[in-house]
Amino acid sequence: MVTYENVTVPDEGDRIEVVDEDNDELDVPETPIIPIIHGDGIGQDVGPAAQKVLTAAANATGRDIAWMRVFAGESAREKYGDDVNLPEDTVNAIDEHRVAIKGPLTTPVGAGFRSLNVALRQTLDFYANVRPTYYL
Repeated sequence: MVTYENVTVPDEGDRIEVVDEDNDELDVPETPIIPIIHGDGIGQDVGPAAQKVLTAAANATGRDIAWMRVFAGESAREKYGDDVNLPEDTVNAIDEHRVAIKGPLTTPVGAGFRSLNVALRQTLDFYANVRPTYYL
């Protein structure tokens, strides 16, 4: 298990594991640990609201979610310093736990820092945004 500088791993819960990489089959425990980036701006409202909805949905199925707060953008600069927008802690946590939730992040216009959405996709080699939807 990876150690983190400014991220607290929940005491309860387990990582989601890959059972069969060829078929993208996952073993999802009863209480998965899921990293969450609340986001910037409206993300500060959207992230926690999504967290409540997903927790209620998990509870309705007899499961739970152990949330692990990770940081990017404004929250990362507050925790790691003014020049850190995407800390290694965040990248490592998402890589280790396989699934994460991300709220809206500030995208610079013209100059400043590179888009954090693009940086996350490139760093973690994610080039598809798959959003499976189920009717409940």
